Amino acid sequence: MTAKWSAAASAAEVSPAMRYKEIAGLARKATVDLQAWERSRMAELESATVAAREEIEAATEREQRAMSQAQRWWRMALDNVARLSWVNVGPEPEPIDSARASQLSRYTEDVRSGYQELTQAVLDLGWRAR
Repeated sequence: MTAKWSAAASAAEVSPAMRYKEIAGLARKATVDLQAWERSRMAELESATVAAREEIEAATEREQRAMSQAQRWWRMALDNVARLSWVNVGPEPEPIDSARASQLSRYTEDVRSGYQELTQAVLDLGWRAR
């Protein structure tokens, strides 16, 4: 027999019950594979969630430190200019929602250098400050 005839003969020999078992076996394997993928994906998502929560906590802590630092410099600046009767002090600065977290160190440095410039300017006034 040729290969064409033997394939047709073997296909005819497969009973519907055998074909059903084959399909059921493939469906079971697909179910097991899907469950395994879902478990691994759930583990990935849980670890990503934990990492995201840790990042949020760290960012919140950095924000609190920056706000505390800025408020401390503001109070020190108020102490520096308290002797200057001709200086009108405005309201305490508020955080800006549009600030970028990646620029936090630059913002902090700007506030620190501004405070140092103010302190130096008050010191330069010398006797006029009183």
